[in-house]
Amino acid sequence: MVLSEKAKGKQRAVDPEPNGSLDSRDLTIRFTEGLPDLALNVTDTDTVRLVKAKIVLARPQLADRRLRLIHAGRILANGIRLRSWLSALEERQHCSSLSNEAPPSPVQTPTAVTWLHCSVGPKIEPETEAEDMPQTVQIQPLRGFDRLATAGFSEEDIANFRRQFHSQSSSNYLDLAFENDEQYDEHARALEELWIDSLDSGTNAPIVQSSSQMMVVKGIVLGFFFPIIPFFFLRDAKPAAFWDDGTQVDAMESVIFSRKTQVGIVFGFLVNLLFGTWRYLLDTS
Repeated sequence: MVLSEKAKGKQRAVDPEPNGSLDSRDLTIRFTEGLPDLALNVTDTDTVRLVKAKIVLARPQLADRRLRLIHAGRILANGIRLRSWLSALEERQHCSSLSNEAPPSPVQTPTAVTWLHCSVGPKIEPETEAEDMPQTVQIQPLRGFDRLATAGFSEEDIANFRRQFHSQSSSNYLDLAFENDEQYDEHARALEELWIDSLDSGTNAPIVQSSSQMMVVKGIVLGFFFPIIPFFFLRDAKPAAFWDDGTQVDAMESVIFSRKTQVGIVFGFLVNLLFGTWRYLLDTS
């Protein structure tokens, strides 16, 4: 059958869909109540709460039941961006498999279907839920880096850990648009829990080591190819501020280059200097 120009235009608009499949992810929900499995598709903006709403639309008999989504033994909070959280989990599992010299699992490819377990709880009673809301807030356990408070760390230390973790994250999954601060906090706490769990299982050491090595390598490259320009950013000028006793406030660390990158820049500059000296002596001889 010959297609019209309008139909051809629609066909061309549909053809690039496989290239954009990386923006979405296929999920298969398996229920504990013996219901048939449910296939869903989530995007970057879909939270766990929105996925539960999709489940209720597809399974109306679960509208008044308490639903909990579980993956890899973890109960997923409502504010988690599901696709980015799954990508972060699989990236760490992939790095762990590479460190153990094991072949990567085909399940970790972005196009594979991910299985989630849906725990179907008792019926939700609005009055009971409203009465239990304050108690739930009071007994809410510590999540993410807040768990370090039980180990003796101060709030300032925890805030410093959190700032460094989210600023130096290689995947930068927090660079997303959230509807409110609650969703952002839940997503951040979930990533922190994932990182702490990887520390407990001993799978994070290769990630930290590779991150430090990359910072040094970047510094060496900058110092070798641009030996002069980076030094203008290494000097930390002391601010024009003084304490009550007359002593000057200490200079803050550079926000452009980290300490490891600065060491790499100096080393790259020395390599450039030795290379230039060797070329000069070779030409004169």
